[in-house]
Amino acid sequence: MSRIFIAAAALAALAPVPALAQAGSTAPAGERVNQVIVYGDDPCPQAEGDEIVVCGRLDEGERYRIPEPLRGNPNDPRRESWTARVRSVERIGRFGTDSCSPAGLGGFTGCLNQLVDNAYAERAQAAGTDWTTAVADARRERMEGFDAAAREVEEQIARDEAARVARAQQAEAEAEGVDAEPLPQPVPPPQ
Repeated sequence: MSRIFIAAAALAALAPVPALAQAGSTAPAGERVNQVIVYGDDPCPQAEGDEIVVCGRLDEGERYRIPEPLRGNPNDPRRESWTARVRSVERIGRFGTDSCSPAGLGGFTGCLNQLVDNAYAERAQAAGTDWTTAVADARRERMEGFDAAAREVEEQIARDEAARVARAQQAEAEAEGVDAEPLPQPVPPPQ
């Protein structure tokens, strides 16, 4: 019985976790996103083709410095939040399933959860720039530009169609011998 349980636990630990295997990119296929940090008044590089360029701007004094999240001692107890301190106190003396400890049956099962929780905490603490939001904003601005250009084209097509209909009506009226109203002057596109 214990061999079967150990074999089943080993297989469960080796099973792939699909959510962790997926890439973290939210960009559609074929779209290239370039994330750049620029300093002071340096210009942001221009996008080429379908590329989206997102710039994070820092002060000129930060150019040759160690990034802010890496300064200081990360293991300093003063930097640890109260939530983390309470969580560590709660885990004292805990063993067995989901404990990530060498004591008790199934103690190894909590190690993956602990690793994932630590990775999420590091990611939340390390990033000084929220690239996900910046990329989404750049994508939205780009799409607004496409929408504005599409509206201009649609308005021009509507003006052209109205002028064509007016010309057709005037030609029909002239063919019947009736004196037609003069054609309306085309409206110039907005600038």
